[in-house]
Amino acid sequence: MKQIELIYKRLPEQVSFLQQELIYEDETAIVTRQRVKPSSPLIIDGVTALDDNYTALWFIFPGKWYDMGKVYNRKDKCTGYYCDIILPMKRTISKDKQFVFTVEITDLCLDLWICPDGSYHILDEDEFELAVKNGWMDNTLAQRARQELNNLIQLVKTGRFPPAIVETMDIQKKTT
Repeated sequence: MKQIELIYKRLPEQVSFLQQELIYEDETAIVTRQRVKPSSPLIIDGVTALDDNYTALWFIFPGKWYDMGKVYNRKDKCTGYYCDIILPMKRTISKDKQFVFTVEITDLCLDLWICPDGSYHILDEDEFELAVKNGWMDNTLAQRARQELNNLIQLVKTGRFPPAIVETMDIQKKTT
């Protein structure tokens, strides 16, 4: 089983080093799988969308300002898609031989949850406003983050999101 190291940065200075199973990569996407441990469950319209020990396929797209998790509950049913607005990822050769490579992402606080029916919910706007207020990101970056979120929402509204690779991958490594 191939592993990558994910360096996950949260503003202002929080850094986490995560080990993730690499299940697919090409020039358009890196796909990993992991069990998630959110700080609290995510409840959308009375339904638990994300909780401890749910499985996520994480899709990181070179050059894109977002990543996304395709989330599955404990019964392997897809509950939706969690999109983080991020700085475009940085990929480097790993210094640790246990990892194939290292990916670094910086979370820009805005998130988008997309339900399987195509409805969506903007998450963590309070964290975003706090980051802007405290100067953890400048106005130019804040405007870009907001624009990237709006771009994703437009893609969802027009039925062009999530990307095809996300639709075809599942937690058993199969494509449809």
